[in-house]
Amino acid sequence: MHAPIGTQACTFDIQKFHRTCPVLPAHKPWLVVQGLPGEFYIDHDHPFGSAAASSNAGMIGNAIVDIWQAEDVRPILKYEDDLKVFRMPSTSGSYHQDGFTYDYDRAAALLRIAPLQVPWHAEKGDADFVFITNFIGYRWDIPNKRVSLPEEKRLKFFNRVRVFMDRFKGHPCSLLDVEKIHGSLCHVAFVYAQGRSRLPSLSNFAASFHDNDFYRRYPPHSMMTDLQWWLTTLDKPDFYHELHICGPTQDMGLFVDASTSWGIGIIMSGEWMAFKLSDGWKVPG
Repeated sequence: MHAPIGTQACTFDIQKFHRTCPVLPAHKPWLVVQGLPGEFYIDHDHPFGSAAASSNAGMIGNAIVDIWQAEDVRPILKYEDDLKVFRMPSTSGSYHQDGFTYDYDRAAALLRIAPLQVPWHAEKGDADFVFITNFIGYRWDIPNKRVSLPEEKRLKFFNRVRVFMDRFKGHPCSLLDVEKIHGSLCHVAFVYAQGRSRLPSLSNFAASFHDNDFYRRYPPHSMMTDLQWWLTTLDKPDFYHELHICGPTQDMGLFVDASTSWGIGIIMSGEWMAFKLSDGWKVPG
């Protein structure tokens, strides 16, 4: 939101992010795998199944970002193996594009960290710096300060809701079925802000399974009504969410406290309200 006019971004994707993360030699005895009887292999790179793979690869990714920024390529956002590099117009730059002058282009940015030999993905990411770009599953329109779903992702989530409704309207579903559709809609709720009030029916239904993966239950009417709203909304192309700068921090005089045995109390602007727990429910510790 604070980006000046002319700001562009370029996405870089690290190929095989976890599998190219080297293993500390002292740890290799614990990463031995067996093939045929009597044949054993040592993993010299982190496999996807290693619990430490994401953290170790993340530290390498953070080092890439730190070195890049020290080379005056900034600012940079990182999420797992995706790096979003920005550039702002500069009065002293020598790279010209779309009526603006910049301090670097894509090739120049890569040249500054070439000695690191980062295995960049040849097909993923952006071919150049652009005004409209995809990152972490969203399409960002920098000049217009808007965020939306890429069209293929909008259709993907639309079909996910449609398939769920077709399969489970009047039929029982599993906890995994509910968690999949709930997780998908939580993700897109960043764009479809009005849909946030349409999520509690799904999370409440998921909670009714009490973490039992083998139960099958009938989706309640309230949940199917909310899913119909999502289906109708996701069917509309060219939908976007406008980004706005947050206002100054305000003290609303809001205080909340919870009692595991009784419930939740709220005080706001001198007024109070208390919610007693129903039988069988507990306030999370």
